[in-house]
Formats: sequence, C-alpha cells, structure tokens
Amino acid sequence: MKTNKKPKIGRWILLFLIIVFVRKIFYSPIKIDSSSLAWEVLIKKWDNFQSFTKNLAKPKQFALKFYVYFHKDSIDLSKIQEWTYVFSGEYSKAEFLDVIAQWPKQTYKKYTVLEGWSIYDIDFDLSKKWLIKTGDYISFVTNSDIISKYVQRYEFLSYTNKRLSSLEWFLYPDTYHLDIEWNFIDQLVYLQLDNFNKKVWTKYSQQIKSFSKLDWYDLLTLATVIEKEEKNNLNKATIAGIFFNRLSNWMRLDADITLCYGLKEPYETCTPAFINKAIYDKSNLYNTRQNGGLPPQAIANPSAESIDAVLNSKKTDYFFYLHDAKGNIHYGKTLAEHNDNKNKYLR
Repeated sequence: MKTNKKPKIGRWILLFLIIVFVRKIFYSPIKIDSSSLAWEVLIKKWDNFQSFTKNLAKPKQFALKFYVYFHKDSIDLSKIQEWTYVFSGEYSKAEFLDVIAQWPKQTYKKYTVLEGWSIYDIDFDLSKKWLIKTGDYISFVTNSDIISKYVQRYEFLSYTNKRLSSLEWFLYPDTYHLDIEWNFIDQLVYLQLDNFNKKVWTKYSQQIKSFSKLDWYDLLTLATVIEKEEKNNLNKATIAGIFFNRLSNWMRLDADITLCYGLKEPYETCTPAFINKAIYDKSNLYNTRQNGGLPPQAIANPSAESIDAVLNSKKTDYFFYLHDAKGNIHYGKTLAEHNDNKNKYLR
C-alpha cells in the first residue's frame, strides 16, 4: 500500500516560507532611501504612528505594523511629539521606532534659506555660522556626480535640453530642521530639492510643459531675476510682463543685481556701491546693463511666487519701473516717463 508523502513535503515548504517571512518582518532593516538621503516627516498635533508609515512602501508599512503589534507591551507610541523628524540611512525596526517614541533629540538645528539667495549666499551664511567650511556647499551643488544622482531622481532636473553644471535655482528657500550630527550639506540639499518638487513642480509642471514663451531653463532664469528685483509678490506678475516687453523689443533687461552672480559675490556684500564699480564691465555676461537677453543661467533660488509670476505675467504697456526710498514701485511706458519718475522719486 503506497503512502502519499507530498503533503508532508508541502507542509515543510510552507513552514519554511513562514519562517523566512517572519524573520524578514522582524529582522530586515528599514532602509529610508536607496541613495542614503534624508527623509523628513513633519508631525503636527493629533498625528499618530500612521503619519510615519504612509510614505513608506507597502511592504515596509506592513512590516512595521506587524512588528509593533507583537511588541505592543514594550513600545509606547501613544505620545508622539510635534516635530520635524529626519531619518537617513538604515535602521533596525527597534531603532526606527525608538526615534519616534523618544522626545526628539535636540541635535536638530533650524536653518533658514532666504528667498533670492544664491549658492554663494548660502555658502557664505553657512560658513559664517561655522556649520561648514567656506566653499563646501558650492562644491557639493556643482559636483557632477551629485547632480547626476539627483537628475535621475527628479523630473524637473532632467526637463531641460541643457546640461546642468549646478543645482542652483532648484534649492528651494525655506526653513529646515537638520541633524548637526549627520552630513549637514547632504541633508539640506536633499530637503531643498524635495521641497522644490512639492511646492513648484507638483503644482506647475503641466503649465510649465505647455508654456510657449520660454523653455524651462530660461523660465527659471527670468524667475530668479524677478526674485531679486521685486520683494512684493503682488508686483511680480507686472514686473514679469515688463521684462517680456523688453525682451520682445530687443531691449536689455537693465537689472543691476544680476552682475553680482557673474562676480560670484554673495548678495549681502554686493552693495549698490559695489555694483556701480562694475556696472560698465561688459565681459561679465551676467551684467544685463551691458549685455542683451537673459543672463547665462539663473542667479538665485526663486520662490514659487516668482515662478508663478513668469507663468502668469501681467500684460501692460510698461517698459520701465523703479522703487522709491520707501520701496514703493513706479512704472513708466516710455523713457521720458521713466526719467520723470526718477526726478520725482529718486531726488
């Protein structure tokens, strides 16, 4: 009489697979990102553990929830603090949950990148605060290997027909929480690019792709000039319209601030007196008083509002503008009107 041993073999295979699965659930690490970049989670009031898992891949979500279920007596996630948690690299599940359960470590530093800052401003400010050595930030964001890594990650970096020599103008200005015990520059750049993706590309990508006046590269370049020329968001669309009027009539932009970038000078030290000394230097291709068209590339990191201004510029008959001593703006349709405004508001 024959006995069928296949069911027993099947049970052993099933048991083996269950053991492998459970082992993977309990012992496989949580890798935040394959490129070892930072991952930021902002926890607000009333948020819970689900806020940490929603951006993870489904298998990672399941593994963490499964792990928490079997350790519910030793893991207390009932009092998650409001904070910006930053994870990077690789964690065991216990380490990952320990970061969440503990009061956030005060190794995090709040750092603000102001709107309109260039890579020279950011480097200057970081080194002035003793957070980096002078030049380290510039070296990082102009490193071809670093740029290539990010080009593969973000569509907005590859959506241009020009080879990028810098991450300038994608390094979004905002306030960031950074771990001073980890690679400060790597964290900051990752978070800036990710912020650009969320606040600009996600919102405007379809409009950008159908925009006919300028390609993506030149659109950003003009947005950065507007960022430096006008602080009031309500005026930016009008300024954009003026620049379009000037460009379409083969007039120079005449935006003094642009020459600073060609001199690789932080805007903090590029004062009006500094600009006046270099205003006649035509060899500086960023000098838009001496050279026609747009600067060779973007001159700062623009806000979403400046990009929006280019995409939705206001059509007027103005070709000129100036700011008075109080910061109020005055427009002119002709050079005669502009000179009249100079006599009224600048003397």
